[in-house]
Amino acid sequence: MKNPETTHPSASLFTKRQSIILILLGASFWFVGAMSVRFGSEIGMFENAGNVIAFLIGLPVSWISVIIIKKVARLNAEQLVPGVSLGLLVATFLDGIVLTWGTTLYGTDPLLVGRGAAWILWGVFAFLASAFVEARRTGHKII
Repeated sequence: MKNPETTHPSASLFTKRQSIILILLGASFWFVGAMSVRFGSEIGMFENAGNVIAFLIGLPVSWISVIIIKKVARLNAEQLVPGVSLGLLVATFLDGIVLTWGTTLYGTDPLLVGRGAAWILWGVFAFLASAFVEARRTGHKII
């Protein structure tokens, strides 16, 4: 049975506290991703085999990150996908701004910055996919 508080038309999906936490986590995870591109480029993370490894590492890192988001924001199964989506909304907003007007935050080599941007986009997929799987695993049948 659904909680009447969550089904009432004026009820919010998240508490104010959860919303603030999700926004801050979205910005934080974006910044970690941006710094991973900047410093990862310097150690070959986005060159040839390093690029494949970076993409593969993105899957378990995203899964663990979704678990962290769930615990820190105290999300239930129904809130997980929307909560991760709110964080990703903030992250992609920041990414778009910085890729447009502050590209040097990511590095100076356009090829590696482009590969890093693709890796961040892959991370968005990995976060959302992990949120869907984790929500389903914990009992919320989204799909």
